[in-house]
Amino acid sequence: MDKKIAYITDIHLDEKFPVDCGVDAQKNWKTLLQDISSRQINQIIFGGDIGLKSSNKWFFDSLKEYNLAITLGNHDSFDEVIKYYNFENSRNQIELYYTQELEYFKFIFLDSSKGFISEQQLNWLTKELITQKKIVIFIHHPILAIEAEVDKRFALQQRGRIQTALLSSENEIYIFCGHYHFNDTQHIENIIQQVTPASSYQVEKLLGVIKINNAAFGYRIIELKKDTIQTNLVTFPNS
Repeated sequence: MDKKIAYITDIHLDEKFPVDCGVDAQKNWKTLLQDISSRQINQIIFGGDIGLKSSNKWFFDSLKEYNLAITLGNHDSFDEVIKYYNFENSRNQIELYYTQELEYFKFIFLDSSKGFISEQQLNWLTKELITQKKIVIFIHHPILAIEAEVDKRFALQQRGRIQTALLSSENEIYIFCGHYHFNDTQHIENIIQQVTPASSYQVEKLLGVIKINNAAFGYRIIELKKDTIQTNLVTFPNS
């Protein structure tokens, strides 16, 4: 069955920094949901960094009409999120990682909210990579390196171990992530990684300096057609 998914990340609700940058995160969020609804997309995957704990109830209330899956970012709290978001085995875990099986694809959702992937989670991932299906990984932090200052300062710790596990797989692997607040694509052997721009403010992809750009925000549409995957960005000007 063909499927369209809206992938949104890094909204940073109720945080002071976006406000200081001239960004109204709630307004951006409403704009995105209105656009998603107009395209008759009913599945949303959120890539992490909801914002302050005070925003969690409003955030999840806004998504009640959608089929929702999430990954946690470094601004998120597992204990807070599970008050509003239920997933299988949540009582037995202290991290939010899980899988979803589709006809041609296996979705793997990872928890990088601590800035690294735990040993338990990495062992679980290695087992979940054994499949005949194409693999789609959703994680807040990029796994493949990017030539940018934010990657030098704020990269996922010990990500080389994850990359090694992915390269050891014979499957095609797609990674969808955020964290860096810009658009980027990396391709190494069997892995394609796509970083999605933030739904709040952007960071310019530069070396030696971190420069904020509040001109636009957006999200990514992921379209599955049988065993193929296509994506396109939807962006809006920050007013």
